[in-house]
Amino acid sequence: MKAVLLLCLVALLGVSEARVFTRCELARELLWQGIPRGDLPNWICLIETVSGRDTAAITGSDFDGVYYYGLFQISDRYWCMHGEPGHGCSVKCEDLLSDDITASVKCALLIKNQQGWNSWYLWRNQCKGQKLPNVDVCF
Repeated sequence: MKAVLLLCLVALLGVSEARVFTRCELARELLWQGIPRGDLPNWICLIETVSGRDTAAITGSDFDGVYYYGLFQISDRYWCMHGEPGHGCSVKCEDLLSDDITASVKCALLIKNQQGWNSWYLWRNQCKGQKLPNVDVCF
């Protein structure tokens, strides 16, 4: 089952238009997507930590079968579904891998509004209480 899922994901990556943003490109895009400027350093830190600013990033866990998608590494257990919109964000996991980050941003904002920054384990360990990226140079 995992092998079939991984093959499907690889096939999807071949047809999706992925993008690796520069820090400033990402900051400007997030602002344009409605992220408040004051929150940008936290979002940039999160994204750099979990996905390396790569819209096509997929990570998975060998022990629980959960996969994480896109810039924000959004879980298929709670927030997205394969093949059809579903779970908390009512979005297809595959839609979180596009260079159009609208669906990803919408879902990430929903997660943050419902659960806060601590929903992202790596944000807690790598960003919380740390020096955050300076995006002022991007504007």
